[in-house]
Amino acid sequence: MITALLTNRAYGYPTRGAPRRRKPTVLAVLHQTANATAGPMDERNYANRKGSMGPSATAYVGRDGTVVRAVDPARYAAWSQGDVAHPDALAQAHMVPGVNFNELVYESVEVCGAGSQPFTAAQFEAVAQLLAAAHRATGLPVDRAHVLAHADVNSVSRASDPWPASTREAYMAKIIARANTILRPPITTVAVKAGDTLGAIASSHRLTLAALLAFPENARYRADPGLIHPGDVVRVK
Repeated sequence: MITALLTNRAYGYPTRGAPRRRKPTVLAVLHQTANATAGPMDERNYANRKGSMGPSATAYVGRDGTVVRAVDPARYAAWSQGDVAHPDALAQAHMVPGVNFNELVYESVEVCGAGSQPFTAAQFEAVAQLLAAAHRATGLPVDRAHVLAHADVNSVSRASDPWPASTREAYMAKIIARANTILRPPITTVAVKAGDTLGAIASSHRLTLAALLAFPENARYRADPGLIHPGDVVRVK
């Protein structure tokens, strides 16, 4: 990630450069730039130009997966969603009378590219990592109710943003699933050998027996921890 925070203060509510007043309820809104040639720093610089009305994102993602951080989402809201006169039910669920919708969005991600499938594999992974980081920062779930497409917010002029309706839900589900995989800790298992006990296995991995049995994969041993057999697979992390 390249940190290149805007200096023109063309963001924030209720005035330019004003800090957030509202706790976000939307984890992220995903966009595409619809520009096949500009890179993430180009997009950041355009948002930072004199006279800019505000950035289109808190972060811009290049075709190679490079992320340019333009706005600190913990402190400021970006002008990203534009016209919110035609939101679908997902966006409507977050709207508060008298509150600019942008203040309720934590991370607004612009992916550089155009076409029916603008995300490269590298961009897809970078966005999933951003979603995971946003969850860690806010505690908001990484699910379809909290990760929106621009088309969810403006269904008139952004109907195919970031994907056409025919493919959008499949891609949204895929990127949400990847972010949740990133958030899950890695699982480590061992194979039981003759003479092993669960207590000894736990101790060798610096666990108590109770902690070992707490893993859902080891639930079958809770009634009788002595009932293990060579070849059994036991989770230890």
